[in-house]
Amino acid sequence: MKALVVDAAASKMTVAAKNDDLKTTLSLDLGQKQSQKLLPAIDFVLGEVGLASSDLDYTALTNGPGTFTGLRLAFSALKAIELAHNVPIYGIPTLDAYAFPFKEFDGLVVSVIDAKKDQFFAAIYENGKTIAEAEDTTAENVVKKLDKNKKILLAGADALIFKEELKKINSDLNLTAFESQPSPTDSLFTLAEKMIEEKKDPLADYDGPVYLRKSEAEIKLESRK
Repeated sequence: MKALVVDAAASKMTVAAKNDDLKTTLSLDLGQKQSQKLLPAIDFVLGEVGLASSDLDYTALTNGPGTFTGLRLAFSALKAIELAHNVPIYGIPTLDAYAFPFKEFDGLVVSVIDAKKDQFFAAIYENGKTIAEAEDTTAENVVKKLDKNKKILLAGADALIFKEELKKINSDLNLTAFESQPSPTDSLFTLAEKMIEEKKDPLADYDGPVYLRKSEAEIKLESRK
């Protein structure tokens, strides 16, 4: 299939395109400059596999939780392609995408994004099934949900940060976190095509990012009332 996928939910933005057996992936860890680089990155990966946006069978993205700016950027870019060429968009929960490569792991998988201010977006999985839904939480609350007798693998770009936080709370936890994580875009290709095979609906026109936290602007507005 011919596809374009974007993960902009965490600090590192990853964009990938595939044209049947050809695939190109580009990761950007540029802070605020990422907002300027997404569209050129999309043009680059499409060009590397010999595609134009009008050739695509589908696009997919991590639809949250994640950073407000990153999620909005990804949605805006893929919505533009959808409007121009009627290309369906498939939304994959961010933490599901990060945990997916470890679905065969013999233990618990904690998928995590650093949400700043001592908070994390986290979900827990076992045998490929969600056992604790995604929430905006603390390391202390996650520890309460873990079975200390099981191996625990941490997934996502911020896994190492979360590992250090968990160790401060309980140094006896059997924790594993890899310095190099699998590309989330590989998961997006697989999960989106599974949705297509199962005839699940793509995102509707009114669908947007899934936020677990109010924006800074919303918080400030509420504090003034």
